[in-house]
Amino acid sequence: MDRPWYEKPMRIAALQCNYEGGKTLEVAGRWGQLGFNVEQLFHPMADGYSALFDPAAHSDLLRRYIERAKSNGLRIIVYLNVHILGPSQAEHRDAWAQRDADGGFPLSYETYYACCVNSPWRDHFFSVLDALAPFDIDGVFLDGPANARGGCRCAACAARFQGEHGGDINKARKPELDRFWAGSRDAFLSESYHRFKAIKPDGLHYMNLGLLHAGASAISVPRALEYNDIVGTEGGFMFYGPPARAPLWKPSTAAKVLEAAAPDKPRVVFMAGDQKPWSWYTHTPAETRLCIASIVANGANLWYGLHGSTRLLDTPGGRAAGEMVRFLADHESAYDATRSASRVAVMFSFDTERSYRSSPVQSDLYGEGDTAAEFPGDFQAAFHGVCSALARSGVPFDAVTDLEGSLDELGRYHCLFLPTCACLADRTVDALRRYVAEGGALVASFDTSLYDGEGARRPDFALADVFGASTEGEVIHHQNWNYISACAEHDLFEGITVPLLPAAELALDVRAGDGAEVLARLHGVMAGRYVDLTPPQGPAIVLNRFGRGVSLYLAGAVGEMCDSYSPPEYRRLLWNAAGLFATSPVVLEGAAGNVEVVARAAGDRLVVHLVNYAGLVPRPFEAVVPQCGLRLRVPADAGYSQAQALAAGEPCSCFSQQGDLMVGVPELHEYEVVVVS
Repeated sequence: MDRPWYEKPMRIAALQCNYEGGKTLEVAGRWGQLGFNVEQLFHPMADGYSALFDPAAHSDLLRRYIERAKSNGLRIIVYLNVHILGPSQAEHRDAWAQRDADGGFPLSYETYYACCVNSPWRDHFFSVLDALAPFDIDGVFLDGPANARGGCRCAACAARFQGEHGGDINKARKPELDRFWAGSRDAFLSESYHRFKAIKPDGLHYMNLGLLHAGASAISVPRALEYNDIVGTEGGFMFYGPPARAPLWKPSTAAKVLEAAAPDKPRVVFMAGDQKPWSWYTHTPAETRLCIASIVANGANLWYGLHGSTRLLDTPGGRAAGEMVRFLADHESAYDATRSASRVAVMFSFDTERSYRSSPVQSDLYGEGDTAAEFPGDFQAAFHGVCSALARSGVPFDAVTDLEGSLDELGRYHCLFLPTCACLADRTVDALRRYVAEGGALVASFDTSLYDGEGARRPDFALADVFGASTEGEVIHHQNWNYISACAEHDLFEGITVPLLPAAELALDVRAGDGAEVLARLHGVMAGRYVDLTPPQGPAIVLNRFGRGVSLYLAGAVGEMCDSYSPPEYRRLLWNAAGLFATSPVVLEGAAGNVEVVARAAGDRLVVHLVNYAGLVPRPFEAVVPQCGLRLRVPADAGYSQAQALAAGEPCSCFSQQGDLMVGVPELHEYEVVVVS
């Protein structure tokens, strides 16, 4: 049986406004020439920077545009706005818009009213959805809905809350409001899904999940998978703030988390061609290529959107995007039906992200979000810090999550990192304990498992027996002049030649259990930077055997430290841990660093993606430093004998060394794809 069309590689174009003058129909030709094969159609129905199909105003134009798009090889996914009222709908504010606790109207993007899924707007939207039945479209994308900060308190929400919960919405606590909003959103999106499938059984229905972005944590991913045929997130919308502060690997981690959350569904990462928040200013060519490469290398489809006119395609950044999309079209088979070959993973804990303090990661849809200040660490910073350390070291790795389906896949991995995964439900703890007992290796940091899935403090680590370490939860606050030092010889410290390492700014006071080995200790807290060095005291790194597996517990907030100060020795520790506990499907040799290595299996081939983030600072990168003399080492038991470099368009030199296949890589600019067969 043939796969649904959306399970094959998609290169999705989007124009998120209409400043084309009288040339609206010509946009489809531009996309087709560049190699896109899908358009998420917005601009013919544009209402400023909002769009919603109006049967009376748009039917003829939509029909003509679809014909033009199909003749250019494009499938059409109709964009339907479900989070703001566009300028032409502002007159319905009193009946359709969200209200805050004071009766005011919170604004999205500082500009538009937010529509409420419980208001009469709901019926209006479904009439629009039903009106799409006669058109030859391939799917719909719902942008939103998003909850206004503090929750909607409009009359419709108040009535629904009263009916469901028997109380006054204005007296409800935040957890109640969050659950109410989530239920309202899920009910709306589920009805949308079933209504659309009734008129287009083979059509695609999906939304922006917003994973990894502040404000998205209230989304129940398992529930959302019921009304999303594919899953998407804004991992390529950058930078919003100063580029130097942006996570270097944001598009990559977004794609990895999507795959972990929904491994059986196609994924798409949305990339804004413009450097956010400037809608008429495109990314540099180097940043454009890196973002697109990171998305597709990690098994996601590309959505490339403009928030100005198609004139932006003629800028240097726009031309770089066109070149990348054409490359993807010409080599589509390398991106079709691949699966990760990595044996290392980093956990993205949805329970922690929902309850624990996290750095707000801004997005278009979800804004800046809030943080929970009562927790000591920073989960988002820890996750990005560990991912950065592994990516900089060229370690192929995946994400896993604490969703039930993802927990079932833990056995695929030899080594699993848990960066400040503080809030873990009992079922997650049980799965991790089984994982180690059956031979897995765990590398956990700081207060991992010290809280339950709802954020309630436990008396000790739930994984204390696995860690070989216990705590009463006392947090040690280090100023940035404190230290740790090794107290045992171990391969974990290979390549680390300094006697003292900077201590993470936060650590837990822990005790090592019987049979556990303390590899490093925290020095006592120093009164200042220019005082005598204090002696080693409590454990900083604890190695423990548990069942057939092993745990490496790091008492400090190591992930956060990697994200902020990036000590090279911390990166080396994590790199060494991955090498000690896991075999790799491919090893990159000869790199100066900052080359992301992604290994994906495609039938009897191994597709190795190399993304070179060795950019000339500051960001945004205007150029990356080409890397020469690179080699890939592929283990002998894989049975491969030859390789082709797709970007260079030439076969790779191959030879045997100690039984392994050595593959020479041509000069690496931003991106190369080596297909080993």
